[in-house]
Amino acid sequence: MKYTKTGLAIAGLLSTVLWAAPSIAADFSAGSEGSGETSRALPSGEEFTFRDATPVAPLPAGEASRGLDLDEETVVKSFTAVGKSSDGKEVRIEPSDSVKKAIKGDLNPADRGGIEGESVDPLTKAEDASRQVFGNDDRVQVTNTKVYPYNVIGYLEMKNQEGEIGMCTGTLIGPSTVLTAAHCVYDHTKGGFVDEILFVPGLAGPDNAPFGAYAYDTVYINQGYIDNYQGQYDGSIIPYDMSVITLQDPIGDALGWLGYYAYPDLANFEANIAGYQSDKPPFTLWRTRCDVLSERVYDNVFSYDCDVVPGSSGSAVYAYDSSVKQRVIVGVNVASSPEIMNQAVRLTATNVEWINSLNK
Repeated sequence: MKYTKTGLAIAGLLSTVLWAAPSIAADFSAGSEGSGETSRALPSGEEFTFRDATPVAPLPAGEASRGLDLDEETVVKSFTAVGKSSDGKEVRIEPSDSVKKAIKGDLNPADRGGIEGESVDPLTKAEDASRQVFGNDDRVQVTNTKVYPYNVIGYLEMKNQEGEIGMCTGTLIGPSTVLTAAHCVYDHTKGGFVDEILFVPGLAGPDNAPFGAYAYDTVYINQGYIDNYQGQYDGSIIPYDMSVITLQDPIGDALGWLGYYAYPDLANFEANIAGYQSDKPPFTLWRTRCDVLSERVYDNVFSYDCDVVPGSSGSAVYAYDSSVKQRVIVGVNVASSPEIMNQAVRLTATNVEWINSLNK
């Protein structure tokens, strides 16, 4: 169901990096720039008034997130999909054979390569060539959110069981599917799953929601995010901090979506992040990019010094793969720490197969 905007309450140059590796594998989940016919292809909708929202804070990054020493049986259980539909029904989906096979592979990895060629997004490279940067804040406002890939990145508004309104960032990865962080949609201390979720693709300001807002159908996290919570949010829960949201409408057919892939040799690439950040004007989209060095890439997460703050939780971390000429999601922005920098959940083969099992 789409909601058109009627009002919006106001809430309080990088070096070129090369990946020398084989071409991308056949199981790559490709992106799409959509039909381009948004005026006719998007569903018509109802009226909706935006509400004040508190940005959901990122989890604290921790050393424990860098590697998990778990047996295969425990890992398989962790990738049971646990969900909640918009009508309040609980959903459980056991790990598919593809997920189980991927778990075996991640526990016993074999080299399959990284990204081939230059990893700099030609769009941001061209935009930044004429831009001056002052100080340490490298974030740039995206003023034209009607173009790909920014039209598939959206503002997420959630209402939890206590009536509190929160906001994060999400990204279309299929016709009806959004990828974000689990901590945006599930709070162990406030009843678990949120009750309401709206996705607003390409939101560019208080009076600029060019494609409307869309209600969710079902939200999923994995069992590991629930089981590894020990009364506080620490590094042990971060590798499971990922959520898949299915929407009631296939808006990606018109808008498009970003592709995603598990690069086993992920290293020395340029990360791109676009999200809705709490220290910037409300409801505006900001992008940043930074280098991710090989020593900052671990089995389940990777760290970077891209400028991100609350509100950008759930943002896709993507790189440009010149071998397929596509932007490819390689992680989800979830955690921050002054000592360890910011962190993303890495898209491992298991995470990718888990996402594939839910992607619509």
